[in-house]
Amino acid sequence: MRFIQLRASSEILILMIHAFHAKLKKDDPRLARVLRGGLSGAVGKATAVLANAISLPITIRYLGREQYGFWVTISTTIMMLAVLDLGIANTLTNCISRAYAERSEEMAKRYYATAFWATSIIAVLLGLLGTVIWPHIDWQKLFGLSDPAVARQAGKCAAISFGYALLTLPLGLANKVMGGYQRVPVANMFAMLNSVLGLVAIVLVVRMHGTVVDLMAAFCAAMLTGTILLNLWMGFRHEPRIRPTPKIVHLGAAREIMSHGMLFFILQLTGLAVFNTDNLIIAHFLGAEQVTPYAVTMRLVGYASMLQSLLVPSLWPAFSEAYVNHDLPWIRTAYRRIMRATLLTVFPTALFLGFAGRWIIGVWAGKAAVPSSVLLWGMCFWIVLLSITLNQGALLAATQHLQLQTIYSSLAAVLNLILSIVLVQHVGATGVLLATIISYLVFIVVPATWQIGQILQGRYLHANSVHGKQEIQADVIESVEVSPVLPGDAYFT
Repeated sequence: MRFIQLRASSEILILMIHAFHAKLKKDDPRLARVLRGGLSGAVGKATAVLANAISLPITIRYLGREQYGFWVTISTTIMMLAVLDLGIANTLTNCISRAYAERSEEMAKRYYATAFWATSIIAVLLGLLGTVIWPHIDWQKLFGLSDPAVARQAGKCAAISFGYALLTLPLGLANKVMGGYQRVPVANMFAMLNSVLGLVAIVLVVRMHGTVVDLMAAFCAAMLTGTILLNLWMGFRHEPRIRPTPKIVHLGAAREIMSHGMLFFILQLTGLAVFNTDNLIIAHFLGAEQVTPYAVTMRLVGYASMLQSLLVPSLWPAFSEAYVNHDLPWIRTAYRRIMRATLLTVFPTALFLGFAGRWIIGVWAGKAAVPSSVLLWGMCFWIVLLSITLNQGALLAATQHLQLQTIYSSLAAVLNLILSIVLVQHVGATGVLLATIISYLVFIVVPATWQIGQILQGRYLHANSVHGKQEIQADVIESVEVSPVLPGDAYFT
């Protein structure tokens, strides 16, 4: 009897969910796509969290504190190469969103082909440059390693990771295309596949007693597999009409993408200074083994913003489409809802991790990864601060107001680097985090909050309204010469 009642209740719940989705799709299809992308992301994120929860303790215990430290440092350092696409990938999201808003398949095809082959050329040039400078890099000194044999392994791991990063420059654009079409569930499905393949690769290498070089090679190959499959699926089944053939490359589109992309490029560089240099600075000044507790704690605390991160990839193109169509009321409502939901989820989770984080890390990753209480609570505060600015960054990117953001983000990056180098030598790893928080509060949170207020009040649209609606749209979505501003995601990954 209880089984029948439970089954009936579950069926009623499913019907209610379907009814709510149908109503939402009818009343606000844009928000429905955002939530659908977030729901699909929840499955993918849950898979990634589970894969990380399993692989991280396995990797730390297998490699040891020093080798895991340079493993993480290499991963974050080499990923800096992603910014050397000159902002093309992030510009493509808005270009595809624009084509989607105008229902122009030809525009989407032109932008994607141009972006794909431009990043392919950049990857080849970076590969040639890497071949020249690679023999002259002192990996032992760079990563603060004590054993020359470990340093040689670090160099091989860096080379493998470098190759992976170059291949993902053009291949990673498929995720941007799916985001621009507001089909994030598709990208999430393949991201979930990447998480599973990465976990399988790590487990197999550990069971076969492979070296850290074997581990890096297997992990990169597994992650690349999912990306290649996404490109094949999109090119031959989902979006074959915009397949990036070389003959579609358009010089005018290239100029526009590069023009808009330079703002992204600067923002991405500032994002690297804030997010990707921590491990390298700690490894260089304190040794690779000190990276382990810092990186593991950052990984754990990052889960506090997991729910928010599910919606941001769908929110950005939705904001972009709404802005193109001058739907400011929807932008105001959606932004406030997202910000409220972010604080209601991130703050309590960060508070819980502040009290229980050391115990969780000790059980999960071992004593070698347990941080100090000061570092843990500092990261909990940081994740709340970051979650606020992620929402701000999505709106600024989608509404193409990045010129001011480029200036204050650059100032934040400079201050962060200077303070990190100074404080790490006096306070240790906590000093690096403190530098990030100070630079963010001074040069990101305050000016971004003011700029968001201007957008939500319609000041930018109002300023252009005297020229008529047609010219507003030109300023927003067409003019390269007048306003070369497009989104940047210095903080999305």
